[in-house]
Amino acid sequence: MSKLIYKASERYSLGWTDPRGVDPANWYQSNEPPDQTVRKLLSGEILPEDRQGAIKAVMRFDVRHANGVQMRMVDVEMHDDNVYRVSVFPDGIDIVCFGLSSIDSGINGHYDRTDDLPEWVKERLAVLMITSGIPPTQEVAGVGRRISSHVYWVYAPETTS
Repeated sequence: MSKLIYKASERYSLGWTDPRGVDPANWYQSNEPPDQTVRKLLSGEILPEDRQGAIKAVMRFDVRHANGVQMRMVDVEMHDDNVYRVSVFPDGIDIVCFGLSSIDSGINGHYDRTDDLPEWVKERLAVLMITSGIPPTQEVAGVGRRISSHVYWVYAPETTS
């Protein structure tokens, strides 16, 4: 399978349309793992006009994984700018905000150590780490949801954006 990544402007000029009526400007498709997409978002490799589509693609993957759904596409609309995807790796932690108006959030980025994370992220991550990462995973009200063995959705406190 080949990668299908186009700049939004190229998709328009090619006359690409989605049979489901999805706006091509919000479309991002690739066979790359979502963690790789997140790293590209954080490094600026994904063009600004493709960020929204890339974030939605990562969200859809996470929802399918967390619910144990392998073949069914789940439409996810995130209206809350206070949901962060936290990926924990041996070489550090990646954080990206799902809220489309908070793409350039001050806490988005790569952190080398958990000590470098904001305190509210550390507290919520500690709670989520003791939950099961086996699908279907459960939400912890006001805290977030464990998506897999190394991916978490963390809800920011009301005062943090």
